[in-house]
Amino acid sequence: MSREGDLMRKALKKVLLPELSRIGFIGASSDFQRRSAENLDLLSIQYWKHGGQFILEFARGKRGALNTSWGEVVQEENIGVAHISPLQRARLQQTLDASGELFRGFKFSGFGEDLAKYGALANEVASLLPQVNAWLESGVAGKNIHTLGRSA
Repeated sequence: MSREGDLMRKALKKVLLPELSRIGFIGASSDFQRRSAENLDLLSIQYWKHGGQFILEFARGKRGALNTSWGEVVQEENIGVAHISPLQRARLQQTLDASGELFRGFKFSGFGEDLAKYGALANEVASLLPQVNAWLESGVAGKNIHTLGRSA
């Protein structure tokens, strides 16, 4: 793990994780769940394999154990975004200067030791959580939401 990655994770832990908790998500570090009477909302912070960027990927499923297509039964508390079909997931991603890029993550490469930049990016991501909620609740895709399948 790079120094920049460590600093970004610390900023997200300080800023984003309390906001996720405030809107009902429980979890630690990178995988979160929010339960309602009927639904299980899932959210994952995913880092690009080449470093320097991350996205939030999320999905909504039904409560209870999940029977996978390959025969595995996953208990509700162990269900993560990766268990849900990509066609039923969405991503919160950066839109500025992203043309032609595949990952389109929130970029932190080049921040070096500038802690204010990491904090500002974490605050930006936290400010976009209403778009995540809108998609989970009604399928409305805001400008920072990318989805392959589900829509309103």
